[in-house]
Amino acid sequence: MIKMIDNKKQMIHALFEKKDYIQLYKMEKETIQQMLLIESQEEFEDFLKYEEIEEDVFYLYDSAVQGESLLIGGYEGDISERVTTFLKQKLPKELFDMVAPYLKNLYVDFDAKDNIEKQIAACNQHFKNTGYDLLLCYDESYCAGVYFLKVLHDREK
Repeated sequence: MIKMIDNKKQMIHALFEKKDYIQLYKMEKETIQQMLLIESQEEFEDFLKYEEIEEDVFYLYDSAVQGESLLIGGYEGDISERVTTFLKQKLPKELFDMVAPYLKNLYVDFDAKDNIEKQIAACNQHFKNTGYDLLLCYDESYCAGVYFLKVLHDREK
């Protein structure tokens, strides 16, 4: 399984190296559509007339498409339920129970009260010496801004 993932990543990297974005689109359509908020190859081709795709940003979105991270829009409002469901699946029960209180009233809205960074930092304080961390990445390359939330374990770092 790991070999297949490595081979896929190598193929994707090779497409970025060659700037063969159309083949990348054909291979990773769902990821590119989500990343650029487009619905067709024609829209993608229009995008390519003015910009290129950034490989590191592609991998952020791909991790969300694969279920490895949680994509959170910058104006979603109350995300408590989505984050709770995601972390329940990714963390051992005892660690989830430690941080569950910090997942209530979790809110993302760039124009108003936004407490996700503060709450995730508080969760990470509880994970010291457990081998687990929550990684929160922010990106605004192709939209007004989104967060990606991922659970890291020592063996994945």
